[in-house]
Order: sequence, then structure tokens, then C-alpha cells
Amino acid sequence: MSVRGGAVINLRQQDEPHIDTYASRKRTRDVHGVDKPVMHACDHDMHIVCLLDAARLLIGARAAWAGTVVFLFQPAEERGTGAEAMVRDGLYDPERHAVPVPDVVLGGHLVPLRAGVIGTCRGLFATSADSLKVTLLGKGAHASSPHEAVDPIVMASSVVLKLQTIVSREVDPADTAVVTVASVHAEDAENVIADDRELATDTRPISPSTRERLLARIKSIVQAESLSSQATQEPTIQTTRSYPLTVNDAATTARLEEAFAAHFGEAPGQYQCDIRRLSGSEDFSILASSVGNPYCFFSFGGIDQDVSDEAEASGSPEGKIAGNHSGRFQLATSPTLQTGLDGYAVAALAFLPAQ
Repeated sequence: MSVRGGAVINLRQQDEPHIDTYASRKRTRDVHGVDKPVMHACDHDMHIVCLLDAARLLIGARAAWAGTVVFLFQPAEERGTGAEAMVRDGLYDPERHAVPVPDVVLGGHLVPLRAGVIGTCRGLFATSADSLKVTLLGKGAHASSPHEAVDPIVMASSVVLKLQTIVSREVDPADTAVVTVASVHAEDAENVIADDRELATDTRPISPSTRERLLARIKSIVQAESLSSQATQEPTIQTTRSYPLTVNDAATTARLEEAFAAHFGEAPGQYQCDIRRLSGSEDFSILASSVGNPYCFFSFGGIDQDVSDEAEASGSPEGKIAGNHSGRFQLATSPTLQTGLDGYAVAALAFLPAQ
């Protein structure tokens, strides 16, 4: 949501408690022919409903505020391309879409915290990310004649192990970074050594300098292992996704802190001014950085309150609550929907003068 411009509207709706499990029933085959469920399961459906309802609420109270609000329903966040595609398509071009350039851009995301919780965080809020497809090119052979092969599976195994040492041995412990090999793929015959092997890697640093170092080290490790294994060709490294850092503007966040505290309250289970930053990544910030203006990205919880309380009481909530993207993720419609729509509306009103 982007706004141009504070009163806070205190409206409530009563909903019956309801929990939905977002496990996909529809399946398809990926590029490797592997059968997979198709749903992304990251709660974008809840985001859309909350923002639509916030739009309805603000339009209904149009006489109470002045200014301009633009509601943006951004596509393709999960590929890191949606925000940039909107900007490239002329989102703010007066001759293309004529969307007013915002003074401030605001957005939110549902997270696996107790439903009813909403929070902000000044400064760094989400890591940058780069996903890479690494292809190691060997030489295939029959499994009974490994001496005739340049085995890409052995090559890949060595690469995977070496990549794990980048963070543990090369990143300052005071810094934070993640290097993950998320998938490994080769031919599936049990008696054939494949010609090549693909690795899907993912990096999540919190600083530009560490980001550069991770990418450089992945490249050097892959190339060195390929060379030492006498690979038939040089490996290829293709960037498949890329996200910037999400760094909330301090002044913008301060205004939301005041508005959210007044509307939601600051007791446990309500508003948190230092909510845990996202471990994932976002491209939302491009909607603001592309025009050089500030932004703030907040989050709100969607886990059933009883389930959350039980998990907290156990002392190990991380093991009992599934996160976004999991087929076991359970979302409580109420009070999640109310919290989300109030969050969007209150955030907008924090920057819109009252009439």
C-alpha cells in the first residue's frame, strides 16, 4: 500500500474462530518431471483480503481524512520479480499508468506468530537473497565402469560440503548469513552415472559486503571443484532469484509505532515495537526505492491463539508451529483478518491528515 499525505479509526468486526490448513491438493510436474503440489502457501490470499477490506473501510470513512491512498496488489513476490516488473511497466509513469508517486510506501506480511500480534522493527527487517542454479558438467558412464566417468555426483557432494564452510569459517560471528543448498538433481537411473548435476543454492546475508563475498565464494568453490575433478566443461552458474535488503526507514516506522500502539495496545499479544525481523526476503522495498522515498514493512501473526499459547508453554514453539510455505501451516481467520485490515488502515491514516 502506498500513501500520499492522523487520525485512527477504531472499528471492529466479530468473526467466528476458524482455522484453515493450507496444503495443496492440486499437483503438477516441475521442469525435472518431479510430481509436486502447486500451492505456494505463503498467505498472499490473506494479504489480499486484508488490503481489500482496508480499502473498503477507508473509502467508507472518506470524510474523516484527506490525501491520496493507492492500494497496490503486487504479484510475483515469491520470485522476487513483481515489484520491479510493476516499476518497469511504468507504474509511476504519468503516460503509462499514472499512479501518483507516493510520499511513503507501507506494506505488511503474515508470519507464524500468535494471531492478534502486529509489530514493527526499525532498520533492517528482511535479508537480501540470491538464488543460483549451479550446473556441474561431468562425463557419464555405466555404474559398473566409474573409471570411465567424470562423476558429477561426487563433484557435487564435495561442493555441497565446502559451501557449508563459507558461513561457519568466513563470515564474522557478529554478522548473519545463510548459505543453503536447497535441492540436488541428476538422472534417476540407479545403474548410470549422469553427465551433469544441478544444485539449487540460496543465500541470505544482511549486508551488501557479505552478499558480494558469498556470491564470489560460491563461484570460486564451484569452479575450483570442477577443475580439480577434471570436468569436461566449466560449470555454469545462473541467478534465478534476487531480492534487495529491506531496511525500514526510522522516521516512517516511528509514526507507525505511535499509531499501532494507540490502536492495538502494547500488552502481550498485541502490538510489538521490536518484532522479530523476517528470516526471508522481500522485493516490496523496490516500490519505494525506485522513486527515492521511504518505506516501512510490518508483520502480523496468524497462528490460532490457543495453539500458540500451548506451543509457548512447551518451551519449544519453533518445533510445534509450522511456518509459511509448509503444508502444515495453520491459519486462524479470526482475529488475523481483523488485525491485518486494521494494520493497513491504521498505517495509512498515520500519514493522512484528519478532516
